[in-house]
Amino acid sequence: MEGARPTNSGERDRRSKEPSPSELLDRSKMLNFEFNGRRMSAFEGDTVASALYASGVRIFSRSFKYHRPRGLLCVSGRCPNCLMSVDGVPNVKACTERVRAGMKVKSQNCWPSLEHDIFSVIDKIGRFLPVGFYYKTFINPPIEWSRVEWIIRRLTGLGDIEEEIASATGKGPKDGRSIHSSSFEHLNLQADVAVIGGGPSGIFAALEAGNAGARVVLVDDQPALGGHLRYSGETLSIDVATGEGAYSGLKSSAVASTLEKAVRDRPNMTVLDNSTAFGIYESNLIGIVRGNSVIRLRAEQLVFATGAHEFPSVFQNNDLPEVFLGRGIQRLVNLYGVIPGKRAVVVSNNDSGLGVARTLMDAGVKLEAYIDSRKAVGAPETLAEIEDAKVQTFLGWAVKEARGSKHVSSVVICEVDNEGELVHGTERVLSCDLVSLSTGFETEAWLLNQTGSRTIYDELLREFIPRELKPTVYVCGDLTGIHDLNIAIMQGKVAGLSAAVNLPAMERSSELKVEYQRKSLETYSRLVSQYEGKYREGMKRTRGPDVLVVEYPGSDKMRKRFVCVCEDVVAKDISLATFEGFDDIETLKRYSTVTMGPCQGKMCSMPSLHLCSRVTGRSIAQTGRTVSRPPYVPVAMGALAGAELHPVKLTGIHYKHIELGARIMDMGEWKRPHVYTSVEEEYKAVRESVGVIDVSTLGRLDVKGRDAGKLLDFVYTHIFSTLKVGKSRYGVICDDAGIVLDDGTVTRLSETHYFITTTTGNVEFVEEWLVWWATALRLDAYITNVTAGLGAVNVAGPKARDLLQKLTTVDLSSGAFPYMSSAEGEVAGVPCILLRIGFVGETGWEIHFPAEFGEYFWDTLLEAGKEFGVKPFGVETQRVLRLEKKHVIVGQDTDALSNPFEADMAWTVKFEKEDFVGKAALVAAEKKEPERMLVGFVMKDSTVAHDGDQVFSQDGSRHIGFVTSSRFSPKVARCVGMALVSPEYYKEGSLIRVKSDDALNGAEVTLAPFYDPEGKRLRA
Repeated sequence: MEGARPTNSGERDRRSKEPSPSELLDRSKMLNFEFNGRRMSAFEGDTVASALYASGVRIFSRSFKYHRPRGLLCVSGRCPNCLMSVDGVPNVKACTERVRAGMKVKSQNCWPSLEHDIFSVIDKIGRFLPVGFYYKTFINPPIEWSRVEWIIRRLTGLGDIEEEIASATGKGPKDGRSIHSSSFEHLNLQADVAVIGGGPSGIFAALEAGNAGARVVLVDDQPALGGHLRYSGETLSIDVATGEGAYSGLKSSAVASTLEKAVRDRPNMTVLDNSTAFGIYESNLIGIVRGNSVIRLRAEQLVFATGAHEFPSVFQNNDLPEVFLGRGIQRLVNLYGVIPGKRAVVVSNNDSGLGVARTLMDAGVKLEAYIDSRKAVGAPETLAEIEDAKVQTFLGWAVKEARGSKHVSSVVICEVDNEGELVHGTERVLSCDLVSLSTGFETEAWLLNQTGSRTIYDELLREFIPRELKPTVYVCGDLTGIHDLNIAIMQGKVAGLSAAVNLPAMERSSELKVEYQRKSLETYSRLVSQYEGKYREGMKRTRGPDVLVVEYPGSDKMRKRFVCVCEDVVAKDISLATFEGFDDIETLKRYSTVTMGPCQGKMCSMPSLHLCSRVTGRSIAQTGRTVSRPPYVPVAMGALAGAELHPVKLTGIHYKHIELGARIMDMGEWKRPHVYTSVEEEYKAVRESVGVIDVSTLGRLDVKGRDAGKLLDFVYTHIFSTLKVGKSRYGVICDDAGIVLDDGTVTRLSETHYFITTTTGNVEFVEEWLVWWATALRLDAYITNVTAGLGAVNVAGPKARDLLQKLTTVDLSSGAFPYMSSAEGEVAGVPCILLRIGFVGETGWEIHFPAEFGEYFWDTLLEAGKEFGVKPFGVETQRVLRLEKKHVIVGQDTDALSNPFEADMAWTVKFEKEDFVGKAALVAAEKKEPERMLVGFVMKDSTVAHDGDQVFSQDGSRHIGFVTSSRFSPKVARCVGMALVSPEYYKEGSLIRVKSDDALNGAEVTLAPFYDPEGKRLRA
């Protein structure tokens, strides 16, 4: 709620006093939410994780196997440490899920609480639970596994699916991040060039392709474009040679905002922010999830600017809360204004660690030490600034161990030799409450690999970089293994321009334009080659030993060096699995479960490769990577399901109903007026004067031909071959088992022409049913579905004749136009078919006319009826009116087991016919006592029963059926309804009880209609 003050003690102390230029928060607005039953507060724009961390929460989850405390790590949704249950939805990434007012957040995989988890005792017996222990211990005899399986599954795992998920059908916030939906909208997009990744290289790729005239779609998983420029907080130094020298000297966040605006302002460019590309499929089809939308994007050319992510190095207790990745700290500080700690140690092996150190110092955090495994750094001026601030710097050192129980209290560091091993005896202990790791990057090449393109391991860069790209595929930025902004800008331009120039449509463009673009492409490509060469030379000068997995005497016996924080796989597990023969990276993955957790290898792929390589003696390149398959990130099952296609049909009069203020309801595929004013007012108009209702949703079929009557005799239970021209008759369709399938009226317009109405939802079925039997019986009968071409209105009430007689020359008198008759003529100048039927129990005509006259016809009726007090009435009023007449609705008052005898429609079955569909079953059904019967009932008191309420015997001891329809009747002044009950209650005056709202209420059975039982008003 806006204006609320923080309720968490000390929250404001953990925020920066002044917001950074890149901050995503609106500090003038506060939101309250609940975490494990406690009321918490957040600024608008906070994620669940940033709000909780600012409130003092340090433990965010318990680990999968050992139930160890885990805190924030990446702050980007790439690790499992902050998975929580949000509004009943399990495994939500708290670091990316925005806070919404009133949301309920719960920790998972812990008991009785997150802070004190009794199952953490498993951590103490970890030595007895080595990799694959369940395969070795409980397989023989087989019965042992069945006894312990449920225990193991109960103690491990992540979130639980709750029985009821709050907001299961909500649309969620506008930022597209909602996960609270069980249904997804499916969209299709096309583009000339699709750019995946909205960092600086991706933006420049998109701009270049767009400038060349291509239709571009830019996909990024963040709420704002700019990538690391949004949160690094650095002042940029950009070479003039890139063509973007004007940005030099500006803050990175300001440049990101400028570039984002440039992209969004282009008319030929579409930005899909908050959108995750989860898979690449045949013919450049990209699967994308954006909030509650699944987007299938098809592109001619693909540009991958997916960047690279950090991952933690492997050392003792590297999983403790407050051990962060460097970029995670920068996100907390610069995007959410959170001060992550008081005393920090930065551990690095690349220049990004220097930027993290500066971020912490600028935020007011005391930097205890900067530790770098290299002997020299690539940015000595930044290192000098750090040293000038009286910070201890350790070059050629690495971290050996983090100490603490539920959070970091200190780290142990050691000197590193040239082989990457820690030098025994050089240990130093540094007190701190925050550890930042900038110990390696892994290129986000998983989506790229799904195109069939290959990556190879670069020994100098120590990353897998793209090689052997497929046609129509281009790469740029950190994905290439080179982390330099100038190079990223130029690579982006090369990739975007290459994609545009190679479009098939570009061949038809101006030769002059294409030639200019090719020259620009050559210029940028040459610059990229030069700059990449300089970057590699710099890497050779500063490259230090590989300390991703630190080794020292006795390290192989240490059990808390975590490789995979998802599955609690430690370094010793990898070594043991490799020793046991699972030395291929694919089998190692499956046996140890490394890379198989929620992060899908983002945090553990590179460490596990290094360990496997070291144990087997193979190089990283020889060890290789596991195969990348979609989905690249976890995707809700609902997103992968087929689209919930729901065609919407509107009658020709639909918008007139809107003008009259009708509340619209769904009825199958149709939109219909539920009620205009009130049921009472509309009911009174029909019973006392005249009402009109749009019934254009009825199914209408024309059946023509010499054998039309013969076909209808065979398909319906009634006889229609003897029906006179100009007459109508009610009919029921059954299947071979005698089950009621549909009902409606059949009108004979000529000797060889019948006009049929069906229920709203069954017209396609009835059409197919008739065509099937006409073909099977080889009859001269032709069926045409005319539903879409006709509108229909029912005019009913004591003054219906007076209203219509003003508009037509057709004689509507009772003698000339009796009940269940028909005529063709003009009404208000419109050619119509008039049927005198009485579904609502009053004198009335069902009028069918060409649909294009719908609005005119409706307006004319209402205008002509003003003197009679005409009122439009909706579906709800119609249900009350028809229920008072005990008119059956097939599908509501019948079910998949109802035959005409049980549905109180025995009068529609004519056994004198030679044969018809269902005859044999109906003959048998007539001879035996029915299992239930449809009866009417009147409640004894003021209770209004509900459709579906259960029915019991008078003494309440026996269940005898259920209510099919029930409404309050103004005529009876009590609730009336129909119910399918045991046959012994098919007697006038039988007493029953209806269980409504947990109470047994008395009711009396009636077999006659509740209104006008003799039908005099119908025939008036």
